[in-house]
Amino acid sequence: MSTYTQFGQVPFAYTNGLNISNNATTPNTVIDIAVGSVMDSTKTFQLTASSALTVSSASNGLNGLDTGTIAASTVYAVLLVADPVTDSATGAMLSLSATAPTMPFGYSAFALLGYVVTDGSANFLKGLWKGGNSSRRTFMYDAPQATAITAGAATTYTAIDLSALVPAVTDQRLVYINSAFTPGAASRTLKLRPTGNTGDSIVITGQVASVVISNQSTIYARLSSAKPKIDYVVSNAGDAAAINVAGYDYFL
Repeated sequence: MSTYTQFGQVPFAYTNGLNISNNATTPNTVIDIAVGSVMDSTKTFQLTASSALTVSSASNGLNGLDTGTIAASTVYAVLLVADPVTDSATGAMLSLSATAPTMPFGYSAFALLGYVVTDGSANFLKGLWKGGNSSRRTFMYDAPQATAITAGAATTYTAIDLSALVPAVTDQRLVYINSAFTPGAASRTLKLRPTGNTGDSIVITGQVASVVISNQSTIYARLSSAKPKIDYVVSNAGDAAAINVAGYDYFL
């Protein structure tokens, strides 16, 4: 059985397994999903994958992209899909929407498992997805990915759009940031904060002029105009900051 529901009580939102990984043979176009179980999006049905699944960006429908053609530099939701009425074989799917995918014919229940991101050639970026017996999951890119800020010198807080690398589905999401700050003089600073905050969340201080300070930070991204963003500022226009996304947390 791929689905079941509990009666007479509010079901416990149990999640186990279903870890995502790049396929070992064709990592650019296929992802693997391990066995496991998760509540569907309505928290009514428990969906179970009793065998491993693969999802290809080259096909449409069940175990493929829900509709259209895979796009470059885009975040896709990875969904487990099933049908509680006919008990059709559990499968998986990619969609631009984590909440309103185009479902395969005969399927009515789905659950979010995580996200994959494409590069400029519409290939899946490699990464590590942390699964386990929890609805809180962590994704880390195989290599931190550059944002538009590669030599940033804004002296007032300026938003950084993370939407090509971080899912835009909740108001706040913990993001792992790698930064490289090159101060024009000693004691100058790079500061980071969630977009819209009034205080400084992260302060990175240069010690020696022109010597790069590398730093790893965790900071909440906040939705602004439906895009996840953080703000940055440097203390002088002669400074330079490079901001990369290393990964993010998410919940099923």
